Amino acid sequence: MPTGWLIGGLMVAAILGGALIAAQGPIYARMAVGLGNPIIATLIAFLIATCAISLVAILTRVPMPDVQAVRTMPPWVWLGALIGVYQVLVSIFAVPRLGVAPFILVVIVGQICASLLYDHFGLFDHKIRPVNVQAMLGATLVFIGALLVIWR
Repeated sequence: MPTGWLIGGLMVAAILGGALIAAQGPIYARMAVGLGNPIIATLIAFLIATCAISLVAILTRVPMPDVQAVRTMPPWVWLGALIGVYQVLVSIFAVPRLGVAPFILVVIVGQICASLLYDHFGLFDHKIRPVNVQAMLGATLVFIGALLVIWR
């Protein structure tokens, strides 16, 4: 069971991650302008990410999985990488037109709505956590908050 310090540390790391995600859209959009093409910008971004995580794997000596482990994974797990490409491309086009805050807020609204469904139905091999009135109210308040920021 995680300790209070671990939970707090993970929450701080998640907040930092959220702040960094908010920076990705404008960074990618500027990269696309500089390189003249959003596809090339996305390709270079993922090449840099591949090099960075490869270096981390080498330095930490992470063992490679065996072929059987890869073969037994459900096919949908490979969609995660495609979702990342989709999100980078959307951010390149949307952030300059919507602004950073509106873009991030509508992404968060999408995340909350989808995550409630994923939890409710136990998708992706996770425990079922039924949606209740409290969760729906929270999601509604986030949606209203997003609208207030977007329509400022």
